Amino acid sequence: GPAEVFYGCRHPEHDWLYRAELLGWQEAGIARVHTAFSALDGHPFTYVQDAVTAEADRVWELLEQGAHVYVCGDGLRMAPAVRRALAAIHRDRTGGDGEAWLRGLEAQGRYQQDVFA
Repeated sequence: GPAEVFYGCRHPEHDWLYRAELLGWQEAGIARVHTAFSALDGHPFTYVQDAVTAEADRVWELLEQGAHVYVCGDGLRMAPAVRRALAAIHRDRTGGDGEAWLRGLEAQGRYQQDVFA
């Protein structure tokens, strides 16, 4: 099925891990890749949650179709911010409790995190 990959790091020339693979997926039509670079002036997105929010309609569409969410990386700042962004997407579209909805996705195995602090 369709895949949206949101990737963030400080600067694409210094710490963009798996760059070739991600861009290869995009070129092959396997996934659309959305980037965020916190130390690159002028890039459209500073943080992953900004890119997720900008793609809210597509993210919601895929979640409604049964998509899975995998969050990997910084558990102190990024993961909670992405979680808040997803909860806001749910709340904006349903008026419901986004956090309860996310707990439901976790219980279904559709929201998983591999994070470090």
